[in-house]
Amino acid sequence: MKLKTKSRKKNELCDNNDDNSNEENIIDVSAWSALGTPKEIIKALSDEKFYTPTTIQSLTLPPAIFGQRDILGAAETGSGKTLAFGIPILNGILELKKKHLKKKQDDQLDNESDEEELEHSNDEDSDGNESSEESEEEIEENFDNVEGIGCVRVIHNVKMMDEEKTSTSHKPLYALILTPTRELAIQVKDHLVKAAKYTDIKIAVVVGGMAAVKQERLLSKGPEIVIATPGRLWELIQLGNEHLNQLSSIKYLAIDETDRMLEKGHFQELQEIIERINRNEKKAHKRKTYVFSATLTMVHDIPDYLLRKKKRSEKSKIFKLTPGQKLQKIIDMLNIKNPKIVDITRSTGTATNLTESRIACTFDHKDYYLYYFLKRHSGRTLVFCNSIGCVKRLATLFNILECNPLPLHANMQQRQRLKNLERFQDDENGLLIATDVAARGLDIPSIEHVIHYQVPRTSESYVHRSGRTSRAGKEGITVLMMEPSEKQNYSKLCQTLGRTEDIPTFPVIDRLLMAVKERVDIAREIDSLELKCKRNNVHKGWLQKAVEDMDIILDEDQLETTMESKEMADLRRSLKAKRNKLTSLLSKPLFPRGFSGKYPDTNIDYNLINQANSKAVDVMKQVMKENPKKRKTMADSMKKQKPMKKKKIKV
Repeated sequence: MKLKTKSRKKNELCDNNDDNSNEENIIDVSAWSALGTPKEIIKALSDEKFYTPTTIQSLTLPPAIFGQRDILGAAETGSGKTLAFGIPILNGILELKKKHLKKKQDDQLDNESDEEELEHSNDEDSDGNESSEESEEEIEENFDNVEGIGCVRVIHNVKMMDEEKTSTSHKPLYALILTPTRELAIQVKDHLVKAAKYTDIKIAVVVGGMAAVKQERLLSKGPEIVIATPGRLWELIQLGNEHLNQLSSIKYLAIDETDRMLEKGHFQELQEIIERINRNEKKAHKRKTYVFSATLTMVHDIPDYLLRKKKRSEKSKIFKLTPGQKLQKIIDMLNIKNPKIVDITRSTGTATNLTESRIACTFDHKDYYLYYFLKRHSGRTLVFCNSIGCVKRLATLFNILECNPLPLHANMQQRQRLKNLERFQDDENGLLIATDVAARGLDIPSIEHVIHYQVPRTSESYVHRSGRTSRAGKEGITVLMMEPSEKQNYSKLCQTLGRTEDIPTFPVIDRLLMAVKERVDIAREIDSLELKCKRNNVHKGWLQKAVEDMDIILDEDQLETTMESKEMADLRRSLKAKRNKLTSLLSKPLFPRGFSGKYPDTNIDYNLINQANSKAVDVMKQVMKENPKKRKTMADSMKKQKPMKKKKIKV
């Protein structure tokens, strides 16, 4: 019976092994290995369920790994550019470490053989005749007879204590990766750490907004890869960080979102860093450089202030670059030799599965349309603004409306920025209101809507902003909110992206917008009243503190300089009443149940049947399908550049 149970267990184990082998066969990683990806990295990619390479990875990995060439890569957002430069760097470091280990082993073998030969020669000397001993005695006597000179025995291959200490503490810096934003640097680090899980490669991130002392401590451990933003990196270089002094000897340099970083007027520290890296021409020639961006080959019109400057000076060197000239400028600046240029971007610049739309409205009505969209279409939404002030205002307003917005801008503490990003990712209906610090490279899963509250200043910004949605093959929608004064920027954007037709209009039901207007107006009034109360309290508190510091006794009437007590009381009562009214409105459903939109009281002649709980993407696709001939060409819109009439929304 025991034999039977053992055999049964053995058969069960065999069956389990067969099942495991079948599972392994399902995971086909041959595509990765054919591109030159090491086994350790393939195993890590399998853990992350990256079973097959993306298009940009398939085109760039072979020339980078097998051909040892520099890469200039342009691909749409969400296409896997991080691994396209990350895998060649990790592979190169693994190869370098293997060579270093082999050399170390060879040196040890040579030392051992030398020691054996030395021992063997000593044995032969001990068995020799007396004449050899006599000759040694004579030599010693001859040396002793010379005045002031003694015999010194030379011992080879002996290191002094200080030298040995410095050699062990010195660890090489193999690669530097530069990014324009802190969040992108941290994201790239997370991706590479996962890819290098089964290797001993150490990776560190150096960004602003965090303790410099802590980052110096990380660098003291000797990471092989440093991912950084230019500002903090240059600061640590100037402080004389020992590990960063090896910049001129790095083997790999990668710059993510290059067009933004190398643009004139941005990242002045980057120019200093590049000069430091290119200081040693021989080492710079051997270095491998990887440059990637979604808008690498995209060029936009010269800004108006530069055009005016060009008109004032006949000898001005300001001119619009062609895509080829833009690439050549990058090649010359980074000292790139024999690059492989890979451009798989579409002529429109955006992803294939992205649905584009716009809403034309006045400046005052943008808040109405934004609140309408958020309440009408659920899902994770990212709203972009051109200024920090706009982000703060919208965050305050939509917080009053209980939309739980999360702001993100450059003036926030880094810890709070990262915390807001985490909260946004955890909430499937999250709302993030941000400047362009969130536009480039951030890989936040399942963002369904991107709304441009203000028309971006450049076409690159529009492409990168829109690229936060429709990533990794998923669908997404971008909505451009445009007021009359932004018409010129919109036209330039369409021309740069090669659009011959207007971006289609997103459908909005005016009858539902009435309820939206009432809530937003009350929220605006509450915001204004709260600001007045805050200012008065700050002024009164400052005056009271000044009085206490000077030991002056004032009457209460003298303290109330900004407002009379009655006026302040009226203000607080009004604020309380507004809050109660808004709370009552927010407790009721904004849109009536069962509303189908069959009776089109809309700002456009679209049939919006049964869009009550539909996704914004599906609604927009239906509109485009039913009304393909309604779209105007860009030529028509340019001819009729009349200011848009301010649309009245009746209550």
